[in-house]
Amino acid sequence: MKPAKGTNRRELLKTIGSLPIIGSLLSQSAKGKSQDKVDAVTGPTFITRSDKQEYARLKNLDLNDPKIAATQKKMPVAKIGNLSLGRLISGSNLISMNMHARDLDYVRALAANYNTEERIFMTLKRCEEYGANSVVLKNHNFKQFRLSKYWSEWGGKMKWLADVITTDINKYERLLVEHLELGASAAYLWGGASDIWYYKKQKGNIIKAFEIMKKYDIPVGICAHRIEPIMFCEKEGIVPDFYMKTLHHDRYWSAHPKTNRRFIEMFEKDSPKHAEYHDNMFCHNHEETVAFMQDVKVPWIAFKVLAAGAIGAKEGLKYAFESGADFVCLGMFDFQVKQDAELTLKAIAESKNRKRPWIT
Repeated sequence: MKPAKGTNRRELLKTIGSLPIIGSLLSQSAKGKSQDKVDAVTGPTFITRSDKQEYARLKNLDLNDPKIAATQKKMPVAKIGNLSLGRLISGSNLISMNMHARDLDYVRALAANYNTEERIFMTLKRCEEYGANSVVLKNHNFKQFRLSKYWSEWGGKMKWLADVITTDINKYERLLVEHLELGASAAYLWGGASDIWYYKKQKGNIIKAFEIMKKYDIPVGICAHRIEPIMFCEKEGIVPDFYMKTLHHDRYWSAHPKTNRRFIEMFEKDSPKHAEYHDNMFCHNHEETVAFMQDVKVPWIAFKVLAAGAIGAKEGLKYAFESGADFVCLGMFDFQVKQDAELTLKAIAESKNRKRPWIT
């Protein structure tokens, strides 16, 4: 199944929902809200004979094969610390079931049943095939799969950027070490922590978390959904190896008016009103973000560039790269990887003369 170019979230879900195995899952999910606990299925969910063949192909794919290497080299790379990363980075929300599906209650159950451990490994291997050689993961992702198994049994080489999630600075180092012991290549301060600490006037915790990460001789990043924590780091002279900052425009149907946007709304209960925050917006002032980041000399990984599926991949990738992003972190299902990689190459090529210099 190959989705048409420009396919939006609702059309895509309607398409995969028509497949026999997925259709049955949708009927099951209708019996209960997706907020209920959903455990990932452990075995492969093959849909067609060709799907089963693709599983075998990817599992046996030799990433050192000259033909595969030639495909990988099409993806431009840049450095973050001592890591050479493709400018397309695999996101993790489709793996962790943090779907940001607004009012589509069945989506979490659908994704959990589709994205089995084997399906996730297929996705990661396909990412590597097309030069996306790094992934953002949280330690709780490992309740569903082990990256070590992907490395050992699938011949994977995927580099892991660890998203250390906590707002308790006293737990930060212990959680960081857990990620590193599981094989993380880099780590960054969770954007939620940056936003919340900034809002609560606990900015010193941002500095403390940065200093803790720097002790471990790894590339270190600072993430935020709001531009103010990034501004704070720049003002204080904190120089991470990379920033992660959300970037998407607000020209999509579920966006709420600018006058109703509040700094901390992402971490409060969703509103039932369309004109207020309802798990629908992750960069509430994109113009300010783009303007400030123009002069930042640190590599910038833009994420939520599709506003969690509300913006088409072609449009979102183009906006991110032409606006100054050095990398894009994009959550992808296995069947989206090839097209998203191609769209990334096109967006980068069309953004060669952008205002913000490319960091290489």
